[in-house]
Amino acid sequence: MTDSTAGALARFSSAWQPEELRTGPAQQAALRRAHDEVPELRDLLDTAVAAARSELAVIIENFPIDDAALAIAAGAFGTVDASYNGPNPDTLVHDVVDSAARPYRDPDPFHSDSPMLPHPHAYLGLLCVRPSPNGDGQTVLVRAADIATELAGQNLLQPLRDPCYPFAVPQGPGAERSEVITHPIIAMSEEGTTVRYCPVRVAAGVQLAGHALDSEHLDALHTFERTLQRPDLTAVFMLRAGDLLLLDNRRLLHGRTDVRPDGASRHLKRVKVHAFDSPGAAAPDNGREP
Repeated sequence: MTDSTAGALARFSSAWQPEELRTGPAQQAALRRAHDEVPELRDLLDTAVAAARSELAVIIENFPIDDAALAIAAGAFGTVDASYNGPNPDTLVHDVVDSAARPYRDPDPFHSDSPMLPHPHAYLGLLCVRPSPNGDGQTVLVRAADIATELAGQNLLQPLRDPCYPFAVPQGPGAERSEVITHPIIAMSEEGTTVRYCPVRVAAGVQLAGHALDSEHLDALHTFERTLQRPDLTAVFMLRAGDLLLLDNRRLLHGRTDVRPDGASRHLKRVKVHAFDSPGAAAPDNGREP
């Protein structure tokens, strides 16, 4: 993003509060106005959407560090949704901060976000506010299709497509215990190979379900997890301040490398986006008046 486009978007977004962008129609209205006031933005976002669809991830450099700007731009990909976006309910933009107070700074293992939802979020937006000064906390990505290809060669793909893997749903206020739902880890459809996986949710689901997976499905899961560690299948890179990473949450798994104590100032902003064809998403808007 050029300096002039970034500055114009920052000035435009300064008139908005994230609370005004809670709904899909509000996001689309803001995006339409942004296209009118920042003409370069439409082509930039069209290019980003096309790149994310074909390559599964794209980085927009020099993006303004602003919650409203992030929510408005992410509206080009679908409806920005607050569900399961951090510990506080209804958080449209969640601040992910690696601080000394956080109980974990070990590597964040490969996962997809919102695996407990019937329709997981299609895209994630991760805006780097401040990278670790030590160069740790690097982002890691792996394609579901590459993992599936490796497992198919070992005749282990079919067990992962069975809808028997338990996921623990986070316990809501007043609930006596967490709910457990079952899904496949890998699915194949006309849109390609998709993945639904979070090691914490699966481990908790197995424990809460009160029974273990049979040996066939457990072996497939363990091989899947080992395959995720293969460096030849993964992309590793450092997000810089102002880098906005937009990634396909259904066809990619993501994580990060460890963050050492002296790098604990790392800070990202996260949005979660339902695709326009997902239930409850707003209709797409081409940024032009009818």
